[in-house]
Amino acid sequence: MEISNQEFIQQLISLTWRNPAFMAIAIALVWLIPQLFIRKIMAKKFERRKIEIQKNKIQKLYPTNTSK
Repeated sequence: MEISNQEFIQQLISLTWRNPAFMAIAIALVWLIPQLFIRKIMAKKFERRKIEIQKNKIQKLYPTNTSK
């Protein structure tokens, strides 16, 4: 039972690994999932930088004069 079960598992892995559709999906997932995370991080960083630049521009337009 153990030998046939082991052979079945090996055959299943071999058939799955050589399947072009499976390989396309596996490569796409390995390629796209990290890209989605990186894009999300970069978008947050861009928004923070955009707000910071906007605050600096507003501060230049309306400077605070503490000495009167």
